[in-house]
Amino acid sequence: MNNKIFLDVRTPQEFKEIHIKGSSNIPLDKLGNYINELAKLDKEIILVCRSGARACTAQKILAQNGIANTTVLEGGVMNLNPNKYPLESG
Repeated sequence: MNNKIFLDVRTPQEFKEIHIKGSSNIPLDKLGNYINELAKLDKEIILVCRSGARACTAQKILAQNGIANTTVLEGGVMNLNPNKYPLESG
């Protein structure tokens, strides 16, 4: 997973409740503030939210800003296999 970064676009409270271990949190409404930093990443950005809807919106925002190295984690954290994606809270 070294060539990937998990970017959770939920609210900080939702992120605190449960998230993929090692993921970063940038709420969807703040995503525009981080376009320059995200554009510099030489990694695939895996977008995560609760069910997938906000991650899809984030993907569109990033694509409109020239960032195409993104994937939406289908089903969000609600449908994750904890054996494949270790989860943590706090």
